[in-house]
Amino acid sequence: MNKDYGDRITATQAAFIVAKSMIGTGILVMSRGIARDVGTPDGWISVIVSGFLAILAGVIIVRLSRRFPGETFFEYSQSIVGKPLGVVIGVLVAFDFIARSGYLLRLMGEVVRVYLLDKTPMEVVLILFLSLAAYLTTGGLNPIARLIEICLPIVVLMLMVLILFSLRDSELVNIRPVLGEGVLPVLRGIKASVFSFSGFEIMLFLLAFMKEPDKAMKSTLWGIAAVIPLYAAVVGVTIAMLTVDEVKTLTWPTMSVAKNIELPGGFFERFESVFSVLWVISMYTAFVLYQYVASLGFSRLFRKNHGAITFAILPIIYIVSMLPRDLNEVFRLGDHLGVSALIIIAVIPPLFWLIAKLRGKGIENA
Repeated sequence: MNKDYGDRITATQAAFIVAKSMIGTGILVMSRGIARDVGTPDGWISVIVSGFLAILAGVIIVRLSRRFPGETFFEYSQSIVGKPLGVVIGVLVAFDFIARSGYLLRLMGEVVRVYLLDKTPMEVVLILFLSLAAYLTTGGLNPIARLIEICLPIVVLMLMVLILFSLRDSELVNIRPVLGEGVLPVLRGIKASVFSFSGFEIMLFLLAFMKEPDKAMKSTLWGIAAVIPLYAAVVGVTIAMLTVDEVKTLTWPTMSVAKNIELPGGFFERFESVFSVLWVISMYTAFVLYQYVASLGFSRLFRKNHGAITFAILPIIYIVSMLPRDLNEVFRLGDHLGVSALIIIAVIPPLFWLIAKLRGKGIENA
């Protein structure tokens, strides 16, 4: 029996994991994509709409997973659609999480290079993060959950400081008029925020590890609900401080907001330095989660040792992270991953739930 079968997490830890899985790179780049797609100051409304759609998807994901107690998506998908097709889909999903890990790893490297260690080779930074993540991942889910319990409150506090102190330099006129061009621009902005909300689908794999699986719905909904106002507030204050037109042109809009913040009493002269350090930690925890799901998938699909799989996929993650030649290609990779995330969130769970119900697979009314 693999070590990961003995891992158990509480309902509170599950809620923290759901929230933290979504709070990664999205905060740094989401405002730019939304500003470009919406073209009006109503991007924060798009975020709220996307959040409620995420809640709906979360309900379906939990209902699907609760039909198969003690099993992850990688296992019960074979019961729903048959072993050959289930294995193929499981492998594709695992590779998707490898690609997400590589994307997050590269973005961590880019942030570190721009704001912290500008003379350190990118390869050194990436290998360091990979090594630290592998060490944590081989310990199983419990160490990851405990790390997230420590990091998430710090990340939320940091975002609240960013939001509160940026209000002094914000102009309400920059986010007016509300719905000045109707609802259509708001709907266009939903696409840009999809990838930022992705991550809660991790409950397809982690519900099997919960001590109290009957509380999975509450954990998922609380985790998603906690992120919605944070995302909406960050997008709102970014546009209010910088204007829509300026946000469209910035690589890291949120970091530009952090640069303009001056804490009272000169406590920190450069708030963006503190922000970037803490945000790298935030991205690292999300990266570890995605790496864990990828290694969990291959270990469950092929009945291999979880630790061995963790080390085996490290070179693949590294190659994916180094494939983009520049930051523009990194963001294009993020766009492609947004499409695959949409499939995993909005297509596979309802389809599999319907098939399971029609074929009588799993526990009814779970």
